[in-house]
Amino acid sequence: MGSAARAQQLSPAGRMAAFLAMLLIGTIALALALHAASPPRYDHTVLDASKAVFALHSTIDSWLPMGNALQVWRSPEGHDIYAKVFFAPVDAYQYPPAALFFAMAIGAVPSEVPTPFETLSLLISLSLVALGTSYILERAMMLKGMALGGWGKRIVRGGLVTALMLTFYPVVRAFQLGQAQLWIDAAFTLALASWLRGNKTLSGVLIGVACLIKPQLGLLLLWALLRKEWRFAAGLATFCAIAFGISLIYFGPENHLSYLNVLSHLSQHGESYRANQSINGLLGRFMSLHDPESFNNLQWRESLPPYDPMIYAGTVTSSLIILVPALLWRSTNAFIPRAVDFCTMAISSTMASPIAWEHHYGIIFPIYAIMMVAAWHRPGMLAALATSYIVASHYIPVSYKFAHSGLNVVQSYLFFAALLLLSVMYRFRVSAVQTSQSSEHIEYTSSSWATAA
Repeated sequence: MGSAARAQQLSPAGRMAAFLAMLLIGTIALALALHAASPPRYDHTVLDASKAVFALHSTIDSWLPMGNALQVWRSPEGHDIYAKVFFAPVDAYQYPPAALFFAMAIGAVPSEVPTPFETLSLLISLSLVALGTSYILERAMMLKGMALGGWGKRIVRGGLVTALMLTFYPVVRAFQLGQAQLWIDAAFTLALASWLRGNKTLSGVLIGVACLIKPQLGLLLLWALLRKEWRFAAGLATFCAIAFGISLIYFGPENHLSYLNVLSHLSQHGESYRANQSINGLLGRFMSLHDPESFNNLQWRESLPPYDPMIYAGTVTSSLIILVPALLWRSTNAFIPRAVDFCTMAISSTMASPIAWEHHYGIIFPIYAIMMVAAWHRPGMLAALATSYIVASHYIPVSYKFAHSGLNVVQSYLFFAALLLLSVMYRFRVSAVQTSQSSEHIEYTSSSWATAA
Protein backbone atom coordinates (compact mmCIF):
# COMPACT_ATOMS: atom_id res chain seq x y z
CA MET A 1 0.00 0.00 0.00
CA GLY A 2 1.41 3.40 -1.02
CA SER A 3 2.06 6.25 1.37
CA ALA A 4 -0.80 8.27 -0.16
CA ALA A 5 -3.22 5.41 0.42
CA ARG A 6 -2.00 4.95 3.97
CA ALA A 7 -2.43 8.68 4.60
CA GLN A 8 -6.03 8.49 3.39
CA GLN A 9 -6.73 5.79 5.98
CA LEU A 10 -5.51 8.01 8.82
CA SER A 11 -7.95 10.08 10.82
CA PRO A 12 -7.77 13.88 10.44
CA ALA A 13 -5.83 13.98 13.72
CA GLY A 14 -3.41 11.38 12.39
CA ARG A 15 -2.98 13.17 9.08
CA MET A 16 -2.21 16.43 10.88
CA ALA A 17 0.43 14.69 13.01
CA ALA A 18 1.90 13.12 9.88
CA PHE A 19 2.02 16.52 8.17
CA LEU A 20 3.78 18.10 11.16
CA ALA A 21 6.23 15.20 11.27
CA MET A 22 7.01 15.66 7.57
CA LEU A 23 7.70 19.35 8.16
CA LEU A 24 10.04 18.49 11.02
CA ILE A 25 11.86 15.80 9.06
CA GLY A 26 12.13 18.11 6.05
CA THR A 27 13.52 20.93 8.20
CA ILE A 28 16.18 18.76 9.83
CA ALA A 29 17.10 17.02 6.56
CA LEU A 30 17.54 20.32 4.74
CA ALA A 31 19.64 21.72 7.60
CA LEU A 32 21.95 18.70 7.44
CA ALA A 33 22.13 18.95 3.65
CA LEU A 34 22.98 22.65 3.79
CA HIS A 35 25.70 21.97 6.35
CA ALA A 36 27.21 19.19 4.23
CA ALA A 37 27.03 21.07 0.92
CA SER A 38 28.11 24.56 2.04
CA PRO A 39 31.72 25.80 2.20
CA PRO A 40 33.27 25.91 5.71
CA ARG A 41 32.57 29.63 6.29
CA TYR A 42 28.95 29.20 5.25
CA ASP A 43 28.01 25.89 6.84
CA HIS A 44 26.12 27.17 9.91
CA THR A 45 22.45 26.17 10.06
CA VAL A 46 19.35 26.59 12.19
CA LEU A 47 20.51 23.59 14.21
CA ASP A 48 23.37 25.68 15.63
CA ALA A 49 20.81 28.09 17.06
CA SER A 50 18.77 25.13 18.32
CA LYS A 51 21.83 23.81 20.15
CA ALA A 52 22.27 27.23 21.75
CA VAL A 53 18.78 26.92 23.25
CA PHE A 54 19.52 23.50 24.74
CA ALA A 55 22.87 24.75 26.04
CA LEU A 56 21.14 27.88 27.48
CA HIS A 57 23.70 29.95 25.62
CA SER A 58 22.53 33.43 24.65
CA THR A 59 24.10 36.85 24.26
CA ILE A 60 23.05 40.37 25.27
CA ASP A 61 21.54 41.84 22.11
CA SER A 62 18.63 43.42 23.99
CA TRP A 63 19.92 43.34 27.54
CA LEU A 64 23.01 45.51 27.01
CA PRO A 65 21.13 48.42 25.35
CA MET A 66 18.41 48.14 27.99
CA GLY A 67 21.02 48.16 30.74
CA ASN A 68 22.75 51.17 29.20
CA ALA A 69 19.44 53.01 28.86
CA LEU A 70 18.55 52.32 32.49
CA GLN A 71 21.96 53.50 33.60
CA VAL A 72 21.53 56.76 31.67
CA TRP A 73 17.97 57.20 32.97
CA ARG A 74 19.25 57.02 36.54
CA SER A 75 21.98 59.57 35.81
CA PRO A 76 21.72 63.39 35.62
CA GLU A 77 21.38 63.06 31.79
CA GLY A 78 18.26 60.90 32.14
CA HIS A 79 15.98 63.57 30.66
CA ASP A 80 17.15 62.50 27.17
CA ILE A 81 18.03 58.82 27.11
CA TYR A 82 18.33 58.54 23.33
CA ALA A 83 21.02 61.21 23.02
CA LYS A 84 23.28 58.82 24.94
CA VAL A 85 22.07 55.39 23.84
CA PHE A 86 20.93 55.89 20.25
CA PHE A 87 22.47 59.01 18.75
CA ALA A 88 25.85 57.97 20.10
CA PRO A 89 28.42 55.29 19.18
CA VAL A 90 27.19 52.64 21.64
CA ASP A 91 24.89 49.63 21.49
CA ALA A 92 21.76 51.44 20.33
CA TYR A 93 18.61 51.36 22.44
CA GLN A 94 15.77 51.40 19.89
CA TYR A 95 12.78 50.59 22.11
CA PRO A 96 10.20 53.07 23.44
CA PRO A 97 10.74 54.50 26.94
CA ALA A 98 7.91 52.24 28.21
CA ALA A 99 10.05 49.17 27.42
CA LEU A 100 12.29 50.19 30.29
CA PHE A 101 9.61 48.90 32.66
CA PHE A 102 10.46 45.41 31.35
CA ALA A 103 14.16 46.19 31.72
CA MET A 104 13.56 47.12 35.35
CA ALA A 105 11.57 43.94 35.92
CA ILE A 106 14.44 41.71 34.78
CA GLY A 107 17.10 43.90 36.37
CA ALA A 108 18.91 44.63 33.10
CA VAL A 109 22.47 45.89 33.60
CA PRO A 110 25.34 46.79 31.22
CA SER A 111 26.97 43.37 31.36
CA GLU A 112 28.92 41.20 28.92
CA VAL A 113 26.84 38.13 29.81
CA PRO A 114 23.10 37.71 30.40
CA THR A 115 21.86 37.40 33.95
CA PRO A 116 20.07 34.19 35.01
CA PHE A 117 16.77 36.07 35.17
CA GLU A 118 17.20 37.37 31.61
CA THR A 119 17.77 33.82 30.38
CA LEU A 120 14.84 32.57 32.45
CA SER A 121 12.57 35.17 30.81
CA LEU A 122 13.54 33.75 27.41
CA LEU A 123 12.85 30.16 28.52
CA ILE A 124 9.43 31.18 29.83
CA SER A 125 8.72 32.94 26.53
CA LEU A 126 9.74 29.86 24.54
CA SER A 127 7.42 27.73 26.68
CA LEU A 128 4.54 30.14 26.12
CA VAL A 129 5.11 30.13 22.34
CA ALA A 130 5.12 26.31 22.29
CA LEU A 131 2.06 25.92 24.52
CA GLY A 132 0.18 28.78 22.83
CA THR A 133 0.86 27.49 19.32
CA SER A 134 -0.21 23.97 20.33
CA TYR A 135 -3.47 25.42 21.64
CA ILE A 136 -3.94 27.46 18.46
CA LEU A 137 -3.55 24.31 16.36
CA GLU A 138 -5.99 22.31 18.50
CA ARG A 139 -8.54 25.11 18.73
CA ALA A 140 -8.42 25.77 14.99
CA MET A 141 -8.88 22.05 14.29
CA MET A 142 -11.91 21.98 16.56
CA LEU A 143 -13.40 25.07 14.90
CA LYS A 144 -12.77 23.45 11.52
CA GLY A 145 -14.71 20.38 12.63
CA MET A 146 -11.68 18.09 12.58
CA ALA A 147 -11.68 15.23 15.10
CA LEU A 148 -8.91 15.82 17.66
CA GLY A 149 -8.52 12.25 18.83
CA GLY A 150 -7.59 11.23 22.37
CA TRP A 151 -5.10 12.87 24.71
CA GLY A 152 -2.31 10.69 23.35
CA LYS A 153 -2.70 12.16 19.87
CA ARG A 154 -2.94 15.67 21.27
CA ILE A 155 0.28 15.20 23.22
CA VAL A 156 2.02 13.91 20.10
CA ARG A 157 0.92 16.98 18.13
CA GLY A 158 2.03 19.22 20.98
CA GLY A 159 5.43 17.52 21.01
CA LEU A 160 5.77 17.99 17.26
CA VAL A 161 4.83 21.68 17.52
CA THR A 162 7.48 22.14 20.23
CA ALA A 163 10.11 20.36 18.12
CA LEU A 164 9.20 22.53 15.12
CA MET A 165 9.50 25.67 17.24
CA LEU A 166 12.95 24.59 18.43
CA THR A 167 14.04 24.29 14.77
CA PHE A 168 12.36 27.50 13.56
CA TYR A 169 15.19 29.96 13.00
CA PRO A 170 13.47 33.31 13.78
CA VAL A 171 12.42 31.95 17.19
CA VAL A 172 15.62 30.18 18.24
CA ARG A 173 17.72 33.04 16.84
CA ALA A 174 15.90 35.42 19.19
CA PHE A 175 16.92 33.19 22.10
CA GLN A 176 20.50 32.89 20.84
CA LEU A 177 20.82 36.68 20.60
CA GLY A 178 19.19 37.38 23.95
CA GLN A 179 16.37 39.30 22.31
CA ALA A 180 13.27 40.90 23.81
CA GLN A 181 11.57 39.95 20.53
CA LEU A 182 10.91 36.57 22.14
CA TRP A 183 8.65 38.35 24.65
CA ILE A 184 6.75 39.82 21.69
CA ASP A 185 6.46 36.36 20.11
CA ALA A 186 4.98 35.03 23.35
CA ALA A 187 2.55 37.97 23.71
CA PHE A 188 1.37 37.64 20.10
CA THR A 189 0.96 33.87 20.36
CA LEU A 190 -1.16 34.24 23.49
CA ALA A 191 -3.13 37.06 21.82
CA LEU A 192 -3.98 34.81 18.87
CA ALA A 193 -4.86 31.96 21.22
CA SER A 194 -7.14 34.29 23.21
CA TRP A 195 -8.77 35.49 19.98
CA LEU A 196 -9.54 31.91 18.96
CA ARG A 197 -10.92 31.20 22.41
CA GLY A 198 -13.30 34.14 21.98
CA ASN A 199 -11.70 36.44 24.56
CA LYS A 200 -10.97 39.35 22.26
CA THR A 201 -10.56 41.86 25.09
CA LEU A 202 -7.66 39.86 26.54
CA SER A 203 -6.27 39.48 23.02
CA GLY A 204 -6.21 43.27 22.67
CA VAL A 205 -4.51 43.67 26.05
CA LEU A 206 -1.79 41.19 25.05
CA ILE A 207 -1.15 43.06 21.81
CA GLY A 208 -0.92 46.19 23.96
CA VAL A 209 1.81 44.49 26.00
CA ALA A 210 3.73 43.80 22.78
CA CYS A 211 3.24 47.45 21.71
CA LEU A 212 5.26 48.62 24.72
CA ILE A 213 8.27 47.10 22.96
CA LYS A 214 7.15 47.15 19.32
CA PRO A 215 4.83 50.12 18.61
CA GLN A 216 4.25 49.00 14.99
CA LEU A 217 1.73 46.45 16.25
CA GLY A 218 -0.38 49.41 17.33
CA LEU A 219 -1.66 49.41 13.74
CA LEU A 220 -3.90 46.57 14.89
CA LEU A 221 -5.96 49.18 16.75
CA LEU A 222 -6.80 50.94 13.46
CA TRP A 223 -7.49 47.53 11.91
CA ALA A 224 -9.85 46.65 14.77
CA LEU A 225 -11.74 49.94 14.50
CA LEU A 226 -12.23 49.43 10.76
CA ARG A 227 -13.52 45.89 11.44
CA LYS A 228 -15.74 47.03 14.34
CA GLU A 229 -13.95 44.62 16.64
CA TRP A 230 -14.87 46.77 19.63
CA ARG A 231 -13.81 44.41 22.42
CA PHE A 232 -10.34 43.90 20.95
CA ALA A 233 -9.99 47.63 20.27
CA ALA A 234 -11.11 48.48 23.81
CA GLY A 235 -8.60 46.08 25.37
CA LEU A 236 -5.73 47.35 23.23
CA ALA A 237 -6.58 51.06 23.54
CA THR A 238 -7.24 50.97 27.28
CA PHE A 239 -4.05 49.10 28.11
CA CYS A 240 -1.90 51.33 25.89
CA ALA A 241 -3.50 54.52 27.21
CA ILE A 242 -2.75 53.50 30.79
CA ALA A 243 0.72 52.07 30.15
CA PHE A 244 1.97 54.86 27.89
CA GLY A 245 0.36 57.44 30.13
CA ILE A 246 2.34 56.11 33.11
CA SER A 247 5.44 56.02 30.91
CA LEU A 248 4.91 59.64 29.86
CA ILE A 249 4.67 60.74 33.49
CA TYR A 250 7.54 58.56 34.71
CA PHE A 251 10.09 59.07 31.94
CA GLY A 252 9.00 62.55 30.90
CA PRO A 253 7.83 64.15 27.63
CA GLU A 254 11.38 64.85 26.41
CA ASN A 255 12.31 61.16 26.23
CA HIS A 256 9.11 60.39 24.32
CA LEU A 257 9.68 63.21 21.84
CA SER A 258 13.25 62.04 21.43
CA TYR A 259 11.96 58.55 20.64
CA LEU A 260 9.90 60.01 17.79
CA ASN A 261 13.20 61.31 16.38
CA VAL A 262 14.59 57.79 16.67
CA LEU A 263 11.69 56.38 14.63
CA SER A 264 12.10 59.09 12.01
CA HIS A 265 15.85 58.43 11.80
CA LEU A 266 15.33 54.67 11.41
CA SER A 267 12.69 55.10 8.70
CA GLN A 268 14.88 57.49 6.70
CA HIS A 269 18.07 55.44 6.88
CA GLY A 270 16.92 51.83 7.19
CA GLU A 271 19.51 49.07 7.21
CA SER A 272 21.34 47.30 4.37
CA TYR A 273 22.83 44.58 6.59
CA ARG A 274 21.88 41.10 5.41
CA ALA A 275 19.71 40.26 8.43
CA ASN A 276 17.24 43.03 7.57
CA GLN A 277 14.48 41.09 5.85
CA SER A 278 12.40 43.95 4.48
CA ILE A 279 12.01 45.85 1.23
CA ASN A 280 14.28 48.52 2.69
CA GLY A 281 16.97 45.90 3.29
CA LEU A 282 16.52 44.54 -0.21
CA LEU A 283 16.89 48.00 -1.76
CA GLY A 284 19.89 48.77 0.43
CA ARG A 285 21.62 45.62 -0.73
CA PHE A 286 20.98 46.55 -4.34
CA MET A 287 22.54 49.94 -3.60
CA SER A 288 25.61 48.18 -2.21
CA LEU A 289 26.53 47.18 -5.76
CA HIS A 290 27.24 50.86 -6.45
CA ASP A 291 28.38 51.95 -2.99
CA PRO A 292 29.60 48.88 -1.05
CA GLU A 293 31.23 50.98 1.64
CA SER A 294 28.15 52.96 2.67
CA PHE A 295 25.62 50.18 2.05
CA ASN A 296 27.59 47.25 3.39
CA ASN A 297 25.48 44.12 3.67
CA LEU A 298 27.86 41.57 5.19
CA GLN A 299 29.54 43.24 8.17
CA TRP A 300 27.58 44.49 11.18
CA ARG A 301 28.32 48.04 12.23
CA GLU A 302 26.72 50.42 14.71
CA SER A 303 26.10 53.25 12.22
CA LEU A 304 23.18 53.19 9.79
CA PRO A 305 23.54 53.65 6.02
CA PRO A 306 23.24 57.22 4.66
CA TYR A 307 19.88 58.62 3.65
CA ASP A 308 19.03 57.84 0.03
CA PRO A 309 15.86 59.41 -1.44
CA MET A 310 15.25 56.52 -3.86
CA ILE A 311 15.49 53.90 -1.10
CA TYR A 312 13.30 56.00 1.17
CA ALA A 313 10.66 56.44 -1.55
CA GLY A 314 10.75 52.72 -2.33
CA THR A 315 10.41 51.87 1.36
CA VAL A 316 7.42 54.17 1.89
CA THR A 317 5.72 52.95 -1.29
CA SER A 318 6.23 49.28 -0.46
CA SER A 319 5.01 49.82 3.11
CA LEU A 320 1.79 51.33 1.79
CA ILE A 321 1.36 48.48 -0.70
CA ILE A 322 1.70 45.97 2.14
CA LEU A 323 -0.35 47.80 4.78
CA VAL A 324 -3.29 49.28 2.86
CA PRO A 325 -4.75 45.92 1.69
CA ALA A 326 -4.26 44.47 5.18
CA LEU A 327 -6.25 47.37 6.63
CA LEU A 328 -8.98 47.66 4.00
CA TRP A 329 -9.39 44.14 2.58
CA ARG A 330 -12.19 42.76 4.73
CA SER A 331 -12.83 39.09 5.34
CA THR A 332 -16.06 37.36 6.25
CA ASN A 333 -17.19 37.36 9.87
CA ALA A 334 -16.67 33.61 10.15
CA PHE A 335 -14.35 32.72 13.02
CA ILE A 336 -11.30 31.31 11.23
CA PRO A 337 -11.34 33.80 8.30
CA ARG A 338 -11.53 36.71 10.76
CA ALA A 339 -8.62 35.22 12.75
CA VAL A 340 -6.64 34.97 9.50
CA ASP A 341 -7.58 38.61 8.84
CA PHE A 342 -6.11 39.47 12.26
CA CYS A 343 -2.91 37.56 11.45
CA THR A 344 -2.67 39.28 8.06
CA MET A 345 -2.50 42.67 9.76
CA ALA A 346 0.09 41.44 12.26
CA ILE A 347 2.48 39.99 9.69
CA SER A 348 1.98 43.01 7.40
CA SER A 349 3.00 45.40 10.17
CA THR A 350 6.26 43.46 10.51
CA MET A 351 7.02 43.17 6.79
CA ALA A 352 6.25 46.85 6.15
CA SER A 353 8.78 48.07 8.72
CA PRO A 354 11.97 49.63 7.34
CA ILE A 355 13.97 47.32 9.59
CA ALA A 356 12.66 43.79 10.10
CA TRP A 357 15.41 41.58 11.46
CA GLU A 358 15.28 37.82 11.00
CA HIS A 359 14.18 37.28 14.60
CA HIS A 360 11.29 39.73 14.16
CA TYR A 361 9.58 37.04 12.08
CA GLY A 362 9.09 34.82 15.11
CA ILE A 363 5.45 35.93 15.21
CA ILE A 364 4.74 33.97 12.03
CA PHE A 365 5.31 30.62 13.79
CA PRO A 366 1.83 30.50 15.39
CA ILE A 367 0.37 31.96 12.19
CA TYR A 368 1.55 28.86 10.31
CA ALA A 369 -0.41 26.73 12.79
CA ILE A 370 -3.76 28.35 12.08
CA MET A 371 -3.06 28.55 8.35
CA MET A 372 -2.29 24.83 8.11
CA VAL A 373 -5.75 24.12 9.49
CA ALA A 374 -7.44 26.85 7.44
CA ALA A 375 -5.94 25.48 4.20
CA TRP A 376 -6.25 21.83 5.17
CA HIS A 377 -8.60 20.80 2.35
CA ARG A 378 -6.81 22.89 -0.27
CA PRO A 379 -3.72 20.92 -1.44
CA GLY A 380 -2.25 23.81 -3.44
CA MET A 381 -2.37 26.21 -0.50
CA LEU A 382 -1.02 23.55 1.84
CA ALA A 383 1.93 22.89 -0.47
CA ALA A 384 2.67 26.62 -0.68
CA LEU A 385 2.49 26.86 3.12
CA ALA A 386 4.89 23.96 3.52
CA THR A 387 7.32 25.58 1.07
CA SER A 388 7.09 28.90 2.89
CA TYR A 389 7.58 27.25 6.27
CA ILE A 390 10.64 25.22 5.24
CA VAL A 391 12.39 28.31 3.84
CA ALA A 392 11.42 30.55 6.77
CA SER A 393 12.66 28.01 9.32
CA HIS A 394 16.22 28.00 7.99
CA TYR A 395 19.41 29.98 8.20
CA ILE A 396 21.10 29.93 4.77
CA PRO A 397 24.44 31.79 4.96
CA VAL A 398 25.58 30.41 1.60
CA SER A 399 23.23 33.05 0.12
CA TYR A 400 25.75 35.67 1.28
CA LYS A 401 28.18 34.52 -1.41
CA PHE A 402 25.98 36.49 -3.82
CA ALA A 403 26.29 39.70 -1.79
CA HIS A 404 28.39 41.46 -4.44
CA SER A 405 26.35 40.43 -7.47
CA GLY A 406 22.95 41.21 -8.89
CA LEU A 407 21.75 37.96 -7.34
CA ASN A 408 22.05 39.38 -3.83
CA VAL A 409 18.24 39.32 -3.85
CA VAL A 410 18.56 35.73 -2.59
CA GLN A 411 19.74 37.15 0.74
CA SER A 412 16.11 38.15 1.31
CA TYR A 413 14.91 34.53 1.35
CA LEU A 414 13.07 34.95 4.67
CA PHE A 415 11.19 38.00 3.39
CA PHE A 416 10.10 36.07 0.30
CA ALA A 417 9.01 33.13 2.45
CA ALA A 418 6.87 35.52 4.50
CA LEU A 419 5.54 37.06 1.27
CA LEU A 420 4.48 33.59 0.09
CA LEU A 421 2.74 33.02 3.43
CA LEU A 422 0.97 36.37 3.09
CA SER A 423 -0.19 35.51 -0.44
CA VAL A 424 -1.63 32.20 0.79
CA MET A 425 -3.48 34.08 3.53
CA TYR A 426 -5.06 36.40 0.97
CA ARG A 427 -5.90 33.48 -1.29
CA PHE A 428 -7.62 31.72 1.59
CA ARG A 429 -9.59 34.85 2.45
CA VAL A 430 -10.76 35.18 -1.17
CA SER A 431 -11.91 31.55 -1.22
CA ALA A 432 -13.62 32.00 2.17
CA VAL A 433 -15.61 34.96 0.81
CA GLN A 434 -16.53 33.01 -2.33
CA THR A 435 -17.65 30.04 -0.24
CA SER A 436 -19.71 32.33 2.00
CA GLN A 437 -21.38 33.99 -0.99
CA SER A 438 -22.06 30.61 -2.57
CA SER A 439 -23.66 29.35 0.65
CA GLU A 440 -25.77 32.48 0.93
CA HIS A 441 -26.91 32.06 -2.70
CA ILE A 442 -27.89 28.43 -2.12
CA GLU A 443 -29.74 29.36 1.08
CA TYR A 444 -31.55 32.23 -0.70
CA THR A 445 -32.48 30.01 -3.67
CA SER A 446 -33.79 27.27 -1.38
CA SER A 447 -35.80 29.83 0.58
CA SER A 448 -37.27 31.24 -2.65
CA TRP A 449 -38.34 27.77 -3.82
CA ALA A 450 -39.88 27.03 -0.45
CA THR A 451 -41.84 30.31 -0.54
CA ALA A 452 -43.05 29.65 -4.05
CA ALA A 453 -44.13 26.15 -3.12
